[in-house]
Amino acid sequence: MKSKFRSLASLLVLAAVGALVVAGCGGGSSSAGGGDFVSGAEAACGSANKQIAALGTPQQEQVTRYLEKTEAVIVKLHQEVAALDGSGAAETAYTAGLAKAIPVLTAMTNAARSENFDAVRELSSGLVEIHLGELAEEAKLKTCAEVPVSES
Repeated sequence: MKSKFRSLASLLVLAAVGALVVAGCGGGSSSAGGGDFVSGAEAACGSANKQIAALGTPQQEQVTRYLEKTEAVIVKLHQEVAALDGSGAAETAYTAGLAKAIPVLTAMTNAARSENFDAVRELSSGLVEIHLGELAEEAKLKTCAEVPVSES
């Protein structure tokens, strides 16, 4: 039963992280320089999607490493998107939402290191509540709306 619960916890983590990554590059093109933001965000999102997909689907014992690597990818993605200086409402909202996701991922990673998978599962709902996917859809960023497909 405990193993079944841990597998469920792994799936919930993947679902929450997937929701985050799908939204990885949200933004908008409402500013005059929006094209630069969009093209830069799309490129950053494409790279992040490839990195996340390359991680594959973790087994229970791999969740901590998966979260550590995912966190690093999302931190880098946030830095790249924030450096694009999007000034439109969707760009600003997305960048702020991505910034909110980082401490949630950090807390999830720390909980996984402590083998507190109940906390990992509970914290994963915080990623979903940020609604980054909706921001990406509103911004019509195709690459950013794609779900990374696991390579394993």
